[in-house]
Amino acid sequence: MIKKVKKRDGTYEPFNADKLNRWAEWAADLNVEWSSIALEAYKKCYDGCTTSELQSAMISACIDREDTAHLKMAGRLYAGDVYKNAFGDHDKIPSLKEIYYGMSVKGLWANMNYSDAELDELDSVLDHSLDLRCVHSEIKQIATKYSISNKISGKIYESPQFTYMRVALGTMNIQPAERRIEDVKKVYYLLSNKILNPPSPVMLHIGTMHLGLASCCVYTSGDNLLSLAVGDHIAYMMTAASAGIGSHLMTRSVLDPVRKGTIKHQGKLPYYRVIEKSVLANMQGGRGGSATVHYTVLDPEIEDLLHLRNPTTVAEKKIRDIDYSVGYNPFFASKVARNQNWMSVSYYHAPDLWHAMYAADQAEFELLYAKYEADKSVPKKFFSARKLAKRFLTEAVETGRLYVHNTHEMNRHTPFWDIIWSSNLCQEIGLPTKSFTDMMDLYSKESQGEIGLCNLLAIVAGRVTPDTYQDAAYYGLLMVDNVIEIMEYPFPSLKTSAQARRSVGIGITNLAYDLANRGLPYDCQAAKDYSHRLAEMHSYWLHEASLRLAKEKGLAPWMHKTKYPDGWLPVDTYNRNVDNITSQKNMFDWEDLRLRIKANGGIRNSVLEAYMPCESSSIASNTTNGLYPIRESVVIKVNGTEKSVFIAPDWEDLQHTYQSAWIVPTFDLIDHYAIYQKWCGQGISADLYVSYSDNANRKVGIKKLLKEWLYATKMGMKTRYYLNSATGTKVEEERGCASGSCSV
Repeated sequence: MIKKVKKRDGTYEPFNADKLNRWAEWAADLNVEWSSIALEAYKKCYDGCTTSELQSAMISACIDREDTAHLKMAGRLYAGDVYKNAFGDHDKIPSLKEIYYGMSVKGLWANMNYSDAELDELDSVLDHSLDLRCVHSEIKQIATKYSISNKISGKIYESPQFTYMRVALGTMNIQPAERRIEDVKKVYYLLSNKILNPPSPVMLHIGTMHLGLASCCVYTSGDNLLSLAVGDHIAYMMTAASAGIGSHLMTRSVLDPVRKGTIKHQGKLPYYRVIEKSVLANMQGGRGGSATVHYTVLDPEIEDLLHLRNPTTVAEKKIRDIDYSVGYNPFFASKVARNQNWMSVSYYHAPDLWHAMYAADQAEFELLYAKYEADKSVPKKFFSARKLAKRFLTEAVETGRLYVHNTHEMNRHTPFWDIIWSSNLCQEIGLPTKSFTDMMDLYSKESQGEIGLCNLLAIVAGRVTPDTYQDAAYYGLLMVDNVIEIMEYPFPSLKTSAQARRSVGIGITNLAYDLANRGLPYDCQAAKDYSHRLAEMHSYWLHEASLRLAKEKGLAPWMHKTKYPDGWLPVDTYNRNVDNITSQKNMFDWEDLRLRIKANGGIRNSVLEAYMPCESSSIASNTTNGLYPIRESVVIKVNGTEKSVFIAPDWEDLQHTYQSAWIVPTFDLIDHYAIYQKWCGQGISADLYVSYSDNANRKVGIKKLLKEWLYATKMGMKTRYYLNSATGTKVEEERGCASGSCSV
């Protein structure tokens, strides 16, 4: 029996059951039966418990119900706890002006030079009631991950609405004085109503003294000691700056001669280990950083590289704390389909062939391949192409962490003239990089090297209409473009190239909800036609927004390094096989847009689209992840030590129209990705799903995996991210390949 409770100030008072009941009744503003929640919380606690423990017990009782109404009740309770922690109580929320100056004095907000009159005007649009509409996982994610707090003491300094206002103030701070307050209002509205979904670094740091805002960093190391050392330094410093790392080493292979043969090269594994240590050395949001290292099937070390994460690999050939992506091109895929041999040869012996692996012109690669294949003086290895493909597909199922990228498609369907050597950590980025000669080169403003830097944001499908998409695209792009101007850069060369390129990746999230709400399962034709309309609208309004920004702020200084001045648009180079999966006609006048872009000399940004997974940020916006179908109706999401129950939005109403990822046929999911890739200048974090629900032996046929991979290649997918399967799935070997079914 509880006789007394401990208050937040440390004093005790008699337990008052009426107060607990009023608390529960207030939170249950959704026709939720609250008395049982209050009673369960009472039973969970003890005499002398804290009021916070009572609050947590009620939240826990709500979460255990695992339905939307109770999660909203838990969200209201959690919001009340946030207000008490931050401000003393829900009726003591300060004004924006008080927060602004108080946080500035503490050094937690930057002084962004807003006047008292401006802050008062902006205070009038703050809507704290929006916090009370959040489900528990949503508000908890904002409060624990994005709102400024003391991670040691647990003291919270911002409520969610102040977090959104900080982001709006920070991103619009450099806008012209005559319009910036209206811009702040617009951005705050789009953020607080969860229409725009910014990445974690922006939500965490914009408007503060710490401006490490990068989402993704991609770099290439050259074939010498100094360049390789620079790459390790980039991985270390960019991890500290909040970026995920995409790494590519254009270097020779094991046993190749070094210093005219006086030394035998150790291969790539020692260098990969240094990358692993570099990204784990610094923390990001409570955990070490992450990297995906990219290599290709052309590498003679391919057999070892494919198994670096496998638990059965011997210790000296195991590097498990970074991820890997294997690159291939259509020529390799054709050899897989025909069950022919594949040649691998080191960069040292065939540098021009390695470069051609990334060429937009596939014919160039094939000519050089034939030349080296016939040259008996060049050391090389031959593998069964099909067995090699089976190995990386099997590894992807068994470890879940081996990705693939199509080197040819990345360099063909792109606005860039320069070579794209790799993707990024999550496989949605496709940006040019160039190796640095040494550390002085990296720290020079006039460097010839280049790090690819992309800043991300997603528009939330299902919360925008054709009438409002133009506005969402413009302000989303404006936010990201301003971030490029505001952020801190660890290297002068990076600041030069990032602000000259102005590359962005604006994607779409919440597609699963949007389709379910429209009654469209992924595997129906109407869903694919809708995806085409959505993807086209997304790309069109981003191009219009970038053209508008070019007129307001100027062209990207390196616009001449893209195809845009010549009138390139995504509709020009997309994979024409997409025309076979949807007959949806284009809705917008791309030819008129082309003429206007050419007349302007280009646009504001070198590239515009990329489709990211939105793994963390989707929790804060209560949306489904990226373009993915839902895996389950109820998911436990873990971030460090924090756990949250996530229920698919409006599940109780839409449970019969949501389609599980384990049910969606893989070919239909690939069709959706191919449609979005048509309208995308970069790539997609494209997950696929392996289901064995109808197979008691928990085995997946390799023949099926091969067919799906070859189909993805045929349809122009640039990248594949996770190949998801339940724990314990094994790949079952199947003999042969049906005639014609694996043609590319």
